[in-house]
Amino acid sequence: MQHDFILLDRSGSMEGTMWKEALGAINGYVKKLADDKVDTGVTLAVFDSNEPFKIIRDRITPSTWHEVTDKDATPRGGTPLNDATGKLLDLAEKGAPGGEQYDKVAIIIMTDGQENSSSEYTVAKIKERLDRVRAKNWQVIFLGANFDNAAQATDYGAARGMHVNSSMRSMGATMSAMASKRGVYGATGQSVSFSDEEKAEAKK
Repeated sequence: MQHDFILLDRSGSMEGTMWKEALGAINGYVKKLADDKVDTGVTLAVFDSNEPFKIIRDRITPSTWHEVTDKDATPRGGTPLNDATGKLLDLAEKGAPGGEQYDKVAIIIMTDGQENSSSEYTVAKIKERLDRVRAKNWQVIFLGANFDNAAQATDYGAARGMHVNSSMRSMGATMSAMASKRGVYGATGQSVSFSDEEKAEAKK
């Protein structure tokens, strides 16, 4: 059983064009999964310091996805990235509602800045938990929204190909490419990884 978990930073710095591009890119990602008939479900959660974790799309089949808009959530507050990631991992590791465990999982963490307001988890603790799911060949991809997230992703244990910094203009194309790689992972187990050339293109 497969599943995609997307964690979206809704902190105040995401306001404006960035927010619209991020939502559009997520909708495009799910549409690509649907078009490619990837047999997965998708859960989307947002986070900020006012509400560290809120699910706005819960285990949706890609073909029945309703586009997420700023009516679902708007940017505000700070960036409790550690705490939100911990809650997302709780959900993923719990498995499906019937108790069945996921064997192939893609976790996409999209943020435009550094952790700044968590109270429950440290970076080291979240890295430990991410290492545990990576050992099961779950894919953990960090997408920097117009943000050079290389140092941040490395702190969380991400390999070089598992983080990408995308400009606002390229965000839709970057997420579409990620969906294609995600489909291959579902079919073959091959990692969702970006080459240096692909990452350079995403920053344009």
